[in-house]
Amino acid sequence: MKWIDSFLPSLYAALAAGSISALMSIYDGKSVVKTVTGALSCGILTLAIAGSLELFGLPGNSVTFVGATIGFVGAEKVRDKVLALFNRRTDNRRGPGG
Repeated sequence: MKWIDSFLPSLYAALAAGSISALMSIYDGKSVVKTVTGALSCGILTLAIAGSLELFGLPGNSVTFVGATIGFVGAEKVRDKVLALFNRRTDNRRGPGG
């Protein structure tokens, strides 16, 4: 029970991310498989980010807002943004001549 009490904001944020993602997928007419996997991806991503909010300059109590934002944006767009950031950073490190 103490563990649940400690991590309740993060769990709530993950559930919010998954729920919002699922509702947006249903609204967009996506298949059941894409709806479920997108919702799970958003929930897991929110849990992963929840412990690192201070690295991004956000207070710890903003986890619900971050989760809702991730759910609203959706797993596909978050994946595209992360891959673009990763590719941009790795391309810049290669230097001249690749």
